[in-house]
Amino acid sequence: MRSITAIVLAATYAALVLVLPSISYAAIQIRIADILSPLPYIMGFESVLGLALGTLIANAYSPFWPWDIAIGTLCTFTYALIDWVLGRVFGYRRWMLAIITVVNSVIVGLYIGALMLGFIVKNGDPLELFLLLTGESLIPMGIGSFILIPTVKRYLRRF
Repeated sequence: MRSITAIVLAATYAALVLVLPSISYAAIQIRIADILSPLPYIMGFESVLGLALGTLIANAYSPFWPWDIAIGTLCTFTYALIDWVLGRVFGYRRWMLAIITVVNSVIVGLYIGALMLGFIVKNGDPLELFLLLTGESLIPMGIGSFILIPTVKRYLRRF
């Protein structure tokens, strides 16, 4: 059952990015798939692997593909792993949902905004790109944290 969770998350993440490429790949982006990103907070380690695999698949089609595959996948793996660890250390706490939203968004801003787009691809000022991508990531990360996490938590409680 655990591998099915990873496969479903990977496929869903990749599909959401690939069907919305115009808003998924760019300095100005809102990855709708990032709504799924906070799930490792309440799910098992397989969700970390599923999200990282989904990111790897989706970023194979990125215009920044060699860098986006490596850095984007590492970015997702990093924040998903942190979310999973926070869930194991603190258990489910509503106040943690805001922390997860901010932590995930800051990691996206650092890895994708500053490092990849700012320093490696030289697509703009690293600080501005960090701030831009951090801010943009707050939207899907917040939806994932404050709406999806409680909904999935209630659903999982039934089983």
